[in-house]
Amino acid sequence: MSKDKIFFFIQSIVKYNSFNFGIKLRSILYRPFFKKFGKNIQIKDGVTFKYPSDIKIGDNTIIGEYCYFVGKSGLSIGKNVLIGSGTKIITSEHRYEDVRQSIYSQGLTFKPVKIGNDVWFGFDVKVLAGVVIPNGCIVAINSVVNKPFIESDVVLAGTPAKIVKKRIG
Repeated sequence: MSKDKIFFFIQSIVKYNSFNFGIKLRSILYRPFFKKFGKNIQIKDGVTFKYPSDIKIGDNTIIGEYCYFVGKSGLSIGKNVLIGSGTKIITSEHRYEDVRQSIYSQGLTFKPVKIGNDVWFGFDVKVLAGVVIPNGCIVAINSVVNKPFIESDVVLAGTPAKIVKKRIG
């Protein structure tokens, strides 16, 4: 049995404990299944991970309730990252190019996602395959990030997300 399958079983047991004990238990039990699992990571209740063996999470990261992450082909989350409840980060896309075939039968493609250090996601952010979010960025509530960004320390907002403000410091 693969490590990811063992992880899915463990995740199903401890996923919905909302007390501090549950947060601590998840950080202990999940650690061996991730590609990298930093120190002082808090995973709130209801969070789902798919393919944790391809996911890296840096130190001091907090993941809010009911987030959903697909890591296949690589998901990298930096350190000191705050991820608001309901956020979804996926590394997959459906193929659809050939109109002679059903979309279902064309399968999926996977592209890695990279999130820098000191990033803050508001509630219900969606991050699609192939996205890069540089250090120091803020992604506003309910935004959809569908392309890579190169400029750090900016506020991204909207559907699709665009730069709306530069952070000043």
